[in-house]
Amino acid sequence: MPAFAPSPDNQHPRPARTGEAHAPFLARLRTGAHLLEAGCGAGEDLHYFRELGYVVTAFDASREQASAASRLCGQPVRVCHFNQMHSVLPFDGIWASASLPCLHEQELAPVLTHLASLLKPGAPLYCSFPHLDGAQGAGSPEGDYPLRVWLDEAGLRALMAPLPFEVPRLWCAEDGVNGRWLHALLLRQP
Repeated sequence: MPAFAPSPDNQHPRPARTGEAHAPFLARLRTGAHLLEAGCGAGEDLHYFRELGYVVTAFDASREQASAASRLCGQPVRVCHFNQMHSVLPFDGIWASASLPCLHEQELAPVLTHLASLLKPGAPLYCSFPHLDGAQGAGSPEGDYPLRVWLDEAGLRALMAPLPFEVPRLWCAEDGVNGRWLHALLLRQP
């Protein structure tokens, strides 16, 4: 598995696989789990999860990126924002790689609370943020994915404290394209 997964058009590289992000998330899932990819971009991770046999519902706020993901994976991808995503049945896991930093800081807690409402109790949510110690703005793509929020470990724990998540694992990883990123595996509290 590569350490870095560029989008098919190489315009918006995403740190999807930086820091071995898939392994701790996948370890918490059963075979055939139904996942939500929140902000799927051009579909790199959507494609990967489908290859592993997971059922994946995906969305992105960018019509262009959702279309690219749909073409790559051969399935419909919703065009919507985080707070517009709804589901009758809760998901077994949510993958939000590099998508939450595109929100404004005041949107993070409400969006994370909304995502928690879409998860089964005890289910994992993976997310990643550019690290506060990194150079803000460095590697921040324009267009579809402007980075607006940088966090460090203390900032992420403070953000999560009032939310319905446990934080069993945080780690940092760096690559030559995206810089230093903070990765978090969260679990939906019962």
